[in-house]
Amino acid sequence: MRLKPRQLEAFRHVMLAHGVTAAADAMNITQPAVSRLIRDLEMAIGMTLFNRQGARLRPTPEADLLFHEVERLYIGIDQVARAANDIRQHKNVVLRIGSVSSLVRPFLHQALIDITGEQHDLPLVLDVENSRHIWDMVENNHYDLGFVFGPPRPGDMQTVRLCNSQAVAVMRRDHPLVECEIITPSDLANYRVLTAGRNSPLRRGLDLAFAAAETAPLNMMETSMLNCCHFAAAGMGVGIVDHITMRAAGVSLCAKPFLPQIDVSYYAVRPAGGRTIHVLDEIVARMQNLLSG
Repeated sequence: MRLKPRQLEAFRHVMLAHGVTAAADAMNITQPAVSRLIRDLEMAIGMTLFNRQGARLRPTPEADLLFHEVERLYIGIDQVARAANDIRQHKNVVLRIGSVSSLVRPFLHQALIDITGEQHDLPLVLDVENSRHIWDMVENNHYDLGFVFGPPRPGDMQTVRLCNSQAVAVMRRDHPLVECEIITPSDLANYRVLTAGRNSPLRRGLDLAFAAAETAPLNMMETSMLNCCHFAAAGMGVGIVDHITMRAAGVSLCAKPFLPQIDVSYYAVRPAGGRTIHVLDEIVARMQNLLSG
């Protein structure tokens, strides 16, 4: 599949302008030319991106998903332009950091304040993403530093383990399961379980635990582990998260050990062969200190 930049540009303008006419004006081309670019893009990717209702185009669900990825591309282009401007003006190069949500508040938030709070001339970009995306971005040198869940990927990336954590069951303090010393898969048979997405190491361990016990919860709700804590505090179910996430959530919860034990490790990761950047080393060291507290 070979996509042309002009096709993606036309698609982006149609999505932003909600129509071909405005997109054509923005691109300084004719409406038929925009329509042709959209048709060529649909043929190239093998998907229908718009449902045509008279003169109007309505995006399909696939178009909305593709638009999200195209916007990332244009954000990246904008960042390159800003970096070129910084280099031309002899400013520091922008440092890009990606982190999973569980580590942002209060840990990374505090680390950045402690290490970079007085360095007002230091350009920073902080993205909150899932671990898989962060690994990919670091591997391709799009992030200078990433904070992720383990296990680490094989390869040449520079990886530092920040801390180890274990899965716990979290619930409201008036939940029936607060009387249990530990929580096992069989204890959850009559309850909704709030859990991380299927690509999470904790979720894979949880699925294996349910399979080994030959049982299943009443139903499951998939979201970020941070959201699991907040939903559990609201009485939506029992969250299976880790100690670090529970500390980050900052809500009143009862936590019980979950067995079989599921280990969750957090890592700082840098690109292979990346240049030495002392401020990033200091941020990693501060994160280790905060997470061990």
